[in-house]
Amino acid sequence: MTEQKGTPEEVSASEKAKAESNPAEDKKNSKIRKATNIILIVVSFLFVFHLIADRFIPSTDLGRIRGYVVPISPQVSGEIVEILATPNTLIRAGDVLAKIDATDYEIALNQAEQSLKKAGQNVGAQTANVTAAQAKVTNAVANYKNAQVQSKRIFTMVDKQVMSQADADNARAELTKAEAGVASAKADLAKAEERLGAEGENNTNVKSALLSLEQAQLNLQRTSITAPTDGVASNFRLKEGIYASAGQPIMTFISSEDVWIEAYFRENSLGNITAGDEVEFALDYAPGQVFKAKVGSIDYGIDWGQSEQTGKLAQISGQTGWLRQSQRFPVTIVLSKDEAVGLRRVGGQADVIVYTKDNSIINLFGRAWIRVVSWFSYVR
Repeated sequence: MTEQKGTPEEVSASEKAKAESNPAEDKKNSKIRKATNIILIVVSFLFVFHLIADRFIPSTDLGRIRGYVVPISPQVSGEIVEILATPNTLIRAGDVLAKIDATDYEIALNQAEQSLKKAGQNVGAQTANVTAAQAKVTNAVANYKNAQVQSKRIFTMVDKQVMSQADADNARAELTKAEAGVASAKADLAKAEERLGAEGENNTNVKSALLSLEQAQLNLQRTSITAPTDGVASNFRLKEGIYASAGQPIMTFISSEDVWIEAYFRENSLGNITAGDEVEFALDYAPGQVFKAKVGSIDYGIDWGQSEQTGKLAQISGQTGWLRQSQRFPVTIVLSKDEAVGLRRVGGQADVIVYTKDNSIINLFGRAWIRVVSWFSYVR
């Protein structure tokens, strides 16, 4: 038994003081427990919401704007006499970027024409008609080759689901039209050659002169360097007087037609993403603005840095810790031609969110979040 110290009056006063202090302490402890429970509930809710959102409205800040970057190389050599392209200014397909001195090629064309006339002196006055018909064939062949290049590029983009099937149909129509133009021009040329007579049609000198004429016409046409698609010319320091060599790039051209976003999502987030899902994205270049797009495709494989050599056993790097880094896979985001025009800089960063379910309540949180992120991207 512990001996009570002090008089009974002092002991009674001490117990009374303790009794009076306990309610205040209990109240304080109750508030702490309440605050702790609230924090635990909030953290648990946020954790569960994160798991749900990661499956139904997955998002990533690892998005990059991608596009085709084409080195522009002249097909003939010569001195640059005029530069019409302005760096980083929108240019339409077919616009002239630069011109090469055409003097030598005009002379070559005149010589080819004279050679053809000389070769055709013995077969009548139809040589001029053959020359005109040959020029039409040359132009038709150039148009057909250009249509082949353009259609091949469009078919590739359609396979990647960056462009629509309607674009492919239009490309096929243009290719067929160009092919028909070649056939028509060759038919006219055949008629003109037939009018020269059997001797002229089979004359070796005439045929050789015709080939030289076609080459001279093409070379003269190639002295004007044109834009392959709509886009901008970048990364060039051209000046009049510089000698351009055939096949050597003189500037870089960035197509503005075929632009998409390559977004890297965690593997855990890909479960509900399918082609055609609605997408919203924000660009670092345009803070506060949110744009719409569609999911084009999801890559089926990536290079994870494995190193396997024939004759050796596979090497597996050890995993440290119970948490491992999530693998990311690229998802192609298709942009419409009218979305974010003038803001789609190749290599620019983007925040992307995908809505895997239509009219889902959770989509409201996603739409609010991407708009907040569109401003955060400016300050981070």
